[in-house]
Amino acid sequence: MSQTREQMGPSMERLLRLHRVTSELSRALTPSEVASVIVLLAGPALGAAECSLHLLEEPGGPRLVQMEGPPWTDLGPWRTVPLDAPLPIAEAGRRNEPVWVGSREALQRRYPVIDPVPLSRRAWACLPLDVPEQVLGVLTLGFECEQDFAREEQELACFVSRQCASALERARLHARELRELRERAERAERALAESEAHRRQLEREHQRLQAVLQQLPQGILLAEAPSGRMLMVNEQVGRMHRGPLPSEWWPEEYTASTGFHPDGRPYRPDEWPLVRALTRGEVVRGEVMDVLRGDGSRISLEVSAGPVRDAEGQVTAAVAILEDISERLRLERAVHEGEAVFRRIMESDMMGLAFSGKAGLILEANEAFLSLVGHDREEVRRGRLHWRDLVPPEGRELEDRVLQELWTHGVSATFEAEMLRADGSRVPVLTGSARVAEQDRIITFVMELSDLKRAEGALRFLAMTGYILAQTLEVTDAILQHVACLASLSVASWCVIDLLTPEGPLRRAAVAHQDSEQEARLRRDWPLPSPRDSGGPLWEVMDSGEPMLFPDFGAETWRHLSQGVVPEGGVDGWARCSVLVVPLRSRERALGLITLGSCVPRRRHGPEDIAVGQELAHRVAATLERSQLFQESQRAVRLRDEFLAVASHELKTPLTPLRLQLQGLRRVVESQAGQPVAPERVLRAVQGCEAQVRKLAGLVNDLLDVSRLAQGRLPLHLEQVDLVAVTRDVLEQFSAEATRAGCRVVLEGGAPVVGQWDRLRLEQVVTNLLTNALKYGAGRPVLVRVGWAEGGARLVVRDEGIGIAPEHRGRIFGKFERAVSERHYGGLGLGLHITRQIVQALGGAILVESEVGRGSTFTVELPLGAEDSRAMLAHP
Repeated sequence: MSQTREQMGPSMERLLRLHRVTSELSRALTPSEVASVIVLLAGPALGAAECSLHLLEEPGGPRLVQMEGPPWTDLGPWRTVPLDAPLPIAEAGRRNEPVWVGSREALQRRYPVIDPVPLSRRAWACLPLDVPEQVLGVLTLGFECEQDFAREEQELACFVSRQCASALERARLHARELRELRERAERAERALAESEAHRRQLEREHQRLQAVLQQLPQGILLAEAPSGRMLMVNEQVGRMHRGPLPSEWWPEEYTASTGFHPDGRPYRPDEWPLVRALTRGEVVRGEVMDVLRGDGSRISLEVSAGPVRDAEGQVTAAVAILEDISERLRLERAVHEGEAVFRRIMESDMMGLAFSGKAGLILEANEAFLSLVGHDREEVRRGRLHWRDLVPPEGRELEDRVLQELWTHGVSATFEAEMLRADGSRVPVLTGSARVAEQDRIITFVMELSDLKRAEGALRFLAMTGYILAQTLEVTDAILQHVACLASLSVASWCVIDLLTPEGPLRRAAVAHQDSEQEARLRRDWPLPSPRDSGGPLWEVMDSGEPMLFPDFGAETWRHLSQGVVPEGGVDGWARCSVLVVPLRSRERALGLITLGSCVPRRRHGPEDIAVGQELAHRVAATLERSQLFQESQRAVRLRDEFLAVASHELKTPLTPLRLQLQGLRRVVESQAGQPVAPERVLRAVQGCEAQVRKLAGLVNDLLDVSRLAQGRLPLHLEQVDLVAVTRDVLEQFSAEATRAGCRVVLEGGAPVVGQWDRLRLEQVVTNLLTNALKYGAGRPVLVRVGWAEGGARLVVRDEGIGIAPEHRGRIFGKFERAVSERHYGGLGLGLHITRQIVQALGGAILVESEVGRGSTFTVELPLGAEDSRAMLAHP
């Protein structure tokens, strides 16, 4: 009995452990708790020293999840076992059958791959944990002693494994249900969160929509149907209305505004787009209307309206979009006006305009452009006009740079260039281009600069001419030739300068032509004005001071200028020229002519060139006048110096004999030793002294008279004077001097010639004329004739002396002037000058007739009255 009890003791203990395992398995809820119970309780309950649990997971084979016994490092290779591996764990899981290994030798024999692995147990059992149609894992038990695994032990182990499998399946199901419940809860929570987020998103979208609608540049109206009450109006509507908007806006209120159709008809209430969308469901797109705003001004609107329908298609609301198109209409009108202006510019001749493609082919051009380049529209229409035909070879590189700038920046800077015309000539232009991106074309403007270049050239020419003329005080033909050459190279094709000579006719001073071969012909053929007495158009130009322009100089014009004289080579070569004749005048005095000719077809002289010609003539005339004044001043200085030399000599001449006479008288007195000197000797000396004093006084009086005449203060004491008596007295005074000169003086005059004159001045006139006759006609007779002539008196003094050359006759009456050298004939050169001034002061005139070597005749004619004399004296 006691033995039986001893035998039943271990069995009861095992049953108790198995009961405990079953009880713990029933309480375990999660797979991990079930695995812990299996390893910690099921293994010991079956008498195993160690226990491990592998669970089958996809993909792969059994994986170690729980163990009790050896350290994990010993089972490193068995932590994950491939299902097809030659191991007991894999075989049990693969075959779903228990694997019993009673000894180590049996294990190594059955599974050779385990031989290198160190083993701490001597027997093993691998039990599959299966449920219907599925193996959940493998329970491995290790025993310290070899086992024969009796049947009842195998059944017990299999029973425990099934219990463990059921518990594990139950835990999995429970875990799955918990997981599903958790997932459903999480899904519900997520759905709730998503719903809340969606609600918040809708609120944000609604707020954003409200903000967008408020910020839209268009006005937005939303009205409900069928009442028409306004649900929403954005701020832009208020700004368009320019007046307060009611809080409750009904159709009768917003249709009460005044609206107008484009033709001016007012809108009826049922015609408003929003009302039509509400009542008829009509869709209105882009209807243009004018609305009278709250402040009384008008606004142009483009209105679009449409209905809002529900799922059944019923109209629940209507929306209208209002866009202010006042500015757009204004811009459209401006664009239309701009297009009209551009078209007028294209059609005008203000500037040349041309459109071209990328390749440079000219697609369109206005008449101004075609006229500038000398091509016709037919060439453009046929595509035969290209920019390369208009650009000279040296401008091709610049053209390439301009094209690159156009395609890079869309516009090129304006610049000056030259363009080739159809006839091969060149024309200066100002040009610029811009790319029209919408049409992929280039528009180019071209402005002709010929007039500007001509004006610039004229200014440069005038500046250079002024510089050349300012460099000298004496204008020679070489200077004028330089000016003519400049003119022929800048403002004309050729230039001729003719100057008026002192004798009257014109002389050719300068001729220049661009073509040197034509210069000689120009000098020979261009008409030189005939003498002034015969008149002619060129003399009319000089006399009037007005220039004369011949835009088309032809044969008839040539004959008109030359008074019918035709050059030897004919006039055909002159028909292509335009001619401008400009007078040279200074202080109302004609100096000559400047003639400018242009033979370039596109550079004919016109009215605009007259100012250039007049300015050139003004500068040349001013220089000629300055040169003449300089020459006169030089001559005056020379005459002054000569006068001073002569005056000093003439004043010294009477002093020398006077001193000799006085010295001789002194010696006579001293030699008499207190005795009286013979009276006749003293009288002779005194008479000689008186003659010299009288001569000296005459010289001083002449100087004083010249000074008085320069100041216009020559005194006249008018009285009844007999010219014959005055002449006889002067001749008596000069009798001795005439004897010394070897001249026989003859007076012809009988009856008295009486007039109202100044006796002393009249004596001075006779004295000066007689002195000249004795001086220049020494040794020959002198004739003095006094008589009447045409109601006045006439005095004639004639000598047969050396005479006066024709070129000196005009200047012998000038101050300090003489016709011969002062070395051979003395005098101050004032006698004839004073004589003429006295005669003119008395209202008369003095003339001279002379031939070289045959003497001279001076004729004085005086009026008898005194009134004219006073007038002449007032303006000497």
